[in-house]
Amino acid sequence: NVKAARTPSAMYLMVIRVSMALSFHIFNTIWPTSLRNRFQFGPSDHGKFMSFIGLSYALSQGVVAKSVVSYTGNSPSARVRIVSCCCIILGLGRYVAFQTQSLFCVYVTFGFIITALGVINTILTADTSGIAPSNEMGGLYGALEAVESAAGMIGPIVGGSLAYIDPVNAPLLAVVGLYLVIFALVQWGYEKFLLRKLNNIDIVKNGVSGAEHSDKKASTIEKAEKQN
Repeated sequence: NVKAARTPSAMYLMVIRVSMALSFHIFNTIWPTSLRNRFQFGPSDHGKFMSFIGLSYALSQGVVAKSVVSYTGNSPSARVRIVSCCCIILGLGRYVAFQTQSLFCVYVTFGFIITALGVINTILTADTSGIAPSNEMGGLYGALEAVESAAGMIGPIVGGSLAYIDPVNAPLLAVVGLYLVIFALVQWGYEKFLLRKLNNIDIVKNGVSGAEHSDKKASTIEKAEKQN
């Protein structure tokens, strides 16, 4: 019984996570076949490609994401811009990777895709900590993992069903469409449902109520005006 998992912030985050997981699994229903048809990929080629993806993801979370999170700091607008940019890269990048006839371009494009994925996952994980008390964090992460696992079961079925309509364009457009939905959700409610909640928890942890925080802010502004 995790109360935090039923809050609007948690529901909002679940929708984003489920949409990302669905797009990933739908894309994977057509991606291996596409590599084989375009570049005659065999087991060795797949092994090299997956090694590249693993290395890129490790670097994105260990190096790039850390720098990006430090850059955004406590600026909600900067955080929203970074997450929105990652959504665009993830959606557009998959479309480009699927359409190009250059294997080099595939590797470069996936370098950007995996970097964006590492950054957005790091930011989402960090911001999840602000929507639940510490004694419910484990349960909240468990609920998020559960819905992502459900998307992992549904995604291939959806991708296979869309392939009956069109073996390439229908699943691919669904992937791009899902990332457009995520982009819209981030623009509309990321600051409202996640970042404001996080800031409120930080204020409480520092022993300052919302009213006291507002009074202190007003007092600071008043002092600055007097000095001028």
